Amino acid sequence: MIIFGTKVRKKTVNSGQFFCPRCRAMRTYNHQKGTRYFTLYFIPLIPMGDVGEFIECSVCGGMFQLDVLKMKAPQPKADLAGMLNTLKARLEGGVPVEYAVRDLTGAGLDLDMARKAVDNTIGTERNICKDCGLTYAPAVITCTECHKTLESSPGK
Repeated sequence: MIIFGTKVRKKTVNSGQFFCPRCRAMRTYNHQKGTRYFTLYFIPLIPMGDVGEFIECSVCGGMFQLDVLKMKAPQPKADLAGMLNTLKARLEGGVPVEYAVRDLTGAGLDLDMARKAVDNTIGTERNICKDCGLTYAPAVITCTECHKTLESSPGK
């Protein structure tokens, strides 16, 4: 009995890092080139032509077209709960109130709720920078943008 058939053999052309759409994370890839071979008793003997090139994820084994290397990893959405938990430390550490409100609204919080969260965290008194106009928690004495001394401002 003679056993024959075909088999595709892969050859690694290149490797690197890419964003795997199946894993949804940065992974190592192998750029593979496939060639079909005639086999006799399961031994590849004669190349019968190229099957094509593809990208193979080294973690999940997914195979993708070459244009997958052009994909960018999505920007992680800001963690609203984490921001709210660290809001006081960030504000007292020198983050301007306007930046904290911007970050909270960017993470999905309503503008009024973001302002209330800041007020509940550090009160309504602010120190203000007369040069750049940014406002800070009462514990902050120097503007982090222009490095000028802040002046006290009564509550809103």
